[in-house]
Amino acid sequence: MIYRHLNEKDRFYIEQRLSEGDSLRSIARALGFSPSTISREIKRHTPIDFKGLYCHRLTSRCAQEKRANAKQGQAFQQISEEEKMLIHQRLSTHTSPDVISQELIREHNIQVSESTIYRYIYDDRERGGELYKNLPHSGKPYKKKVSRGDQTKIPNRVGIEQRPAIADEKTEFGHFEIDTVVGRDHQSYLLTLVDKANKMCCIRTYALTTKSSYAPIKNWYFQYVFFITCMKFCHKLIFFTLFESL
Repeated sequence: MIYRHLNEKDRFYIEQRLSEGDSLRSIARALGFSPSTISREIKRHTPIDFKGLYCHRLTSRCAQEKRANAKQGQAFQQISEEEKMLIHQRLSTHTSPDVISQELIREHNIQVSESTIYRYIYDDRERGGELYKNLPHSGKPYKKKVSRGDQTKIPNRVGIEQRPAIADEKTEFGHFEIDTVVGRDHQSYLLTLVDKANKMCCIRTYALTTKSSYAPIKNWYFQYVFFITCMKFCHKLIFFTLFESL
């Protein structure tokens, strides 16, 4: 059996075969993978909000992001001895990594990102080093202050405690959970709707431009909906578009 990574075509095939009720063993045999590989793929890349429904498009996007983040996370291992010396010198004066990164580019034409410097410092700490003590605030995280006025307010919202009991019984179609999946460019979103009763999943792609971009959403599903539960991280623009006229 030749070792290779699952690609988008493989994931599309998995989604189709799962929808037809085929076993993981038969899917693995057809693709040339072990059943445990297919099982890990499904468990690892099936979002909780999808209630066990495997989506190949979302899975491929998540896999690409994980690979990109993994490569980025290893960049600190490529720092040269000269770059380490310059970083140590500036850290000794309690200069923050973002300033060090800018100075390296401006004064030495060396490109080392702020996040790479932070990873280098934290790796040094894991090895017993004390570079982190030279960070501003000795490496302690800043406490982000958020005022009540900055929080998203949903017009005419109804608390989840007022959701009809029949929605939790999962016997009646029309009680949806809505959520968004942000794109890598932060300019596009996947809007997901999952019915609590039959787990039917609807997915639409929208560009994040203006409220008018989401106007067709209401026509799409409102005629079937009794109650909608918005997940915690659903984008605020969708909040206002969907609920301001209810």
